[in-house]
Amino acid sequence: MAGVNIPNVGLAYTRYLGGVVETLNMVSKGRTLTKQDDNWTGDHIEGRVHVRPSGAIGPTEDGGAFSTANKQTYVPFKAYRKFIQGAIQLTDGVMAAASGTENVAKDVTTSEVKGLMKELLKLENLFLFRDGTGSMAQLKDAAPGSTTNNVAVTDTRGLWEGVTYELYDSAAASYAAAADPTGTARSTGMVISAVDQALTSSNYTVDFTAALPSTAEQYDHLVWKGGLNRAPTGLDALVDDASGTFQAVNTTTYPKYTSLVLDNSGTNRDLTPTLFRQMLAGLMQKSGNDRPSDGLTVMCNSWQAINVEELYEGELRLTSDSKVGGMAVTSFQSALGRIDIVVDVDCLHNKMFFVDFSKIYRAVQKPLSWRKEGGQIFKRSDSAGVWTATALEVFDYYIKERHTCGKIEDLNQSPVVSG
Repeated sequence: MAGVNIPNVGLAYTRYLGGVVETLNMVSKGRTLTKQDDNWTGDHIEGRVHVRPSGAIGPTEDGGAFSTANKQTYVPFKAYRKFIQGAIQLTDGVMAAASGTENVAKDVTTSEVKGLMKELLKLENLFLFRDGTGSMAQLKDAAPGSTTNNVAVTDTRGLWEGVTYELYDSAAASYAAAADPTGTARSTGMVISAVDQALTSSNYTVDFTAALPSTAEQYDHLVWKGGLNRAPTGLDALVDDASGTFQAVNTTTYPKYTSLVLDNSGTNRDLTPTLFRQMLAGLMQKSGNDRPSDGLTVMCNSWQAINVEELYEGELRLTSDSKVGGMAVTSFQSALGRIDIVVDVDCLHNKMFFVDFSKIYRAVQKPLSWRKEGGQIFKRSDSAGVWTATALEVFDYYIKERHTCGKIEDLNQSPVVSG
């Protein structure tokens, strides 16, 4: 196989990733909704945010003194780069067949690269709504150790058959700004054998190829392998009111660098028109004149989208002369401007994000591209009859003004589709 290289297949492989990136840009919400920022170097991107006014203003009298000059307070924020990679592998036999004609090479590449593209897109979309810790789900049951199948988890959308996950204790939920892993590893080799597709009694369950370690506990995190605090910073961290430090800004000292969060202390409740309006009114109050000029984008999953529709039951009710039922558009006008409802199947359960995407950036240091060696993207294995090509992207999301965004937590939803 030493004679089979990229020129033998008419460079078909190297042409394909451009189309992959173009397709990703068209269908990925993380790429289409956020602003793009490509100009940065080093291991992080840094900027400044306004957190306090100067206060050097006020009324005076005729001939009175002027205010003592002061300055507005700006503090630096930092967003650290994250690495996302994927690989495809072809056997010696496939490579030999591909060397025959360019059409065969294109057929092989179409199959392999499309599969890689879909997986990258899905993983990127899952990370968009999460907190950057790499956690894909938590264990629901108390003392789940030694269990192999029907393990209850909080979510299954990021748990795939045949994929290896790591199990960490609850400390893994603490987001590390510099992407330094934290938490205690229970296991680094948890492989999913089956994901139950039918939801019963609001439980999501998975099967493992081996028993959970005896140290496993309720609320432990199933983390994407090698991804603890190395995943892109998603909306659940960008839009939040947690005290402490986020993107190098102390939110306790500068509470303006927080978002409006309406929770219910962990107890789920129904989405009501009042709750929806409280979020809109609260955001208008918190953001003041900084309120989104283009309105807000409300991100929710399909179950919460149904709840939103029920807020407008009168508009959906059929009459005897009705031919078509339903809202004409998934947006409406409010005192805060235009509100767009965007449904995404990967949006977190029991939450809704109210996002001003003009403040959220996707900082790309290295666009998605093949890693090349000697001008070729495929590297021959010396231990097996395979050739491997790897794609890599370096980027992260960051937010400049958090006070124009918000989220509602602890919302009821009924995802049961079988009894």
